[in-house]
Amino acid sequence: MIQKDFLENIIEIFKQNDKFEYVDFKVDINQNTIKIIYLIEPKYYILFKDENYFIEKKDNEKYTISGEAVPGRFSIHEDFIIDSIANVYIKIEKWLEVIWNEISLASPLGLLAEEQEQIDKICEKFDEYDDYFNTEEIIRIKQKLKLLRKKLEEEITSIVDDEEISRLEIQKMNKNFDTLEQILPSLKKKGWVRSLTGRVFHNMKRLLDLRQKLILDSYNKHKEE
Repeated sequence: MIQKDFLENIIEIFKQNDKFEYVDFKVDINQNTIKIIYLIEPKYYILFKDENYFIEKKDNEKYTISGEAVPGRFSIHEDFIIDSIANVYIKIEKWLEVIWNEISLASPLGLLAEEQEQIDKICEKFDEYDDYFNTEEIIRIKQKLKLLRKKLEEEITSIVDDEEISRLEIQKMNKNFDTLEQILPSLKKKGWVRSLTGRVFHNMKRLLDLRQKLILDSYNKHKEE
């Protein structure tokens, strides 16, 4: 049977957290397994399983607690193994941080609205420019595009866990940038800037929407299992 003080310590984590309320979570106990579900978004959960019923063992005695978390710190679904009760508490705290980043304005999806505002401001600045880029400007812009490609490729890799999907998205991104480079001499400045910002914004939004879908699909899959 899982010890009362262990459960009380978990509850205290939620009570001490300044971003969530304890009532936002449901704690399910099934013999040697404890599962915590975020009721506001039930697809989010963290689970721990311990054959020793979460009772501290003596020093130097082997201790293995297995678990899974949705979302994980670096992926949609994370499987993990920890070696102490203290790490259970730490894992829960980290999980709460990940959830907060997903649902708050600090998350990529939350920042998209702010990013769109920045795009509009950039485009407004170029409204007065009704001319074309000169050769020097084109060379400089291509250098900056190269750096932006690299940054976006890293973001795509971090957003999309599936290697094949990630490869295809990077391929699409590169095709977009190739097009942007090709039209540099033929579009006026304000038109080209709007094309650039629009392509970057809409592609990243689509990827982030995909990530949310994958999180939900992963949750449903594991729920069925």
